[in-house]
Amino acid sequence: MGRERTARLEPWLRAEGRRPLVFGHRGARHAAPENTMMAFELALTEGADGVELDVRLDGDGRVVVLHDSTLARVSEGRETRPAEALTAAELSRVDVGRGERVPLLHDVLSWALERRARVNVELKRDVGRPMALIEGVVRAVRACGNAEGLLIFSSFQPLFVAALAVRLPRHARAWLVHEKQRVFKRAPFHRGLGADGVHPQHQLITAAALSRWKRHPALVNAWTVNMAEDARRLAALGVDGIVSDRPADILAALEQTS
Repeated sequence: MGRERTARLEPWLRAEGRRPLVFGHRGARHAAPENTMMAFELALTEGADGVELDVRLDGDGRVVVLHDSTLARVSEGRETRPAEALTAAELSRVDVGRGERVPLLHDVLSWALERRARVNVELKRDVGRPMALIEGVVRAVRACGNAEGLLIFSSFQPLFVAALAVRLPRHARAWLVHEKQRVFKRAPFHRGLGADGVHPQHQLITAAALSRWKRHPALVNAWTVNMAEDARRLAALGVDGIVSDRPADILAALEQTS
């Protein structure tokens, strides 16, 4: 393994005798509005090592933290237009729960650097301007300065993973896969994309699959794990990280096995 890849992977690979890293899925979304500063802060309060979040563009080309393409679900129908149709001023007026607003990626990264929290940034694939999203993410990362070892990028879109390998070579990146995919669920040739790892839906992780992914080696982070027995099974298999809506519960489950 080359020195550059070793430097990218070292902060994320699970050390012998340690538990997997635990990430709050869109923050601690079981108790706070997802993908908001409130949810991210709560995840750390619950003991998470960091957070997982989603990014896309708004109508002004800013990189915002939002899962769905529209605001309908998180605003409970108060705003139903696509995020890419909303200006910064319009988006700032949308309440996504308990008075929270959709944050900018730049603001979350600044918070994470201050808190020394890890962040898994997922680039959404259903965007109208894919290269604009890539470039916006690059600008946000560079504006925040030294974040190596704290940021990992992921996407279901393999071309995004390949682009990130070129545009942000010092940061780890992983290919997201899910069980409904016919071919991609095995993350074939992930190294050919420049991926440092695979982020599989947790149901896909078996001893054989993990061994195959780890051969090079690669980091493997499982999503979305909310049951104690699943967390213990995955930890025993040897995953590097676990993404959960309920980080405190998962940490408690992992403590029972240590």
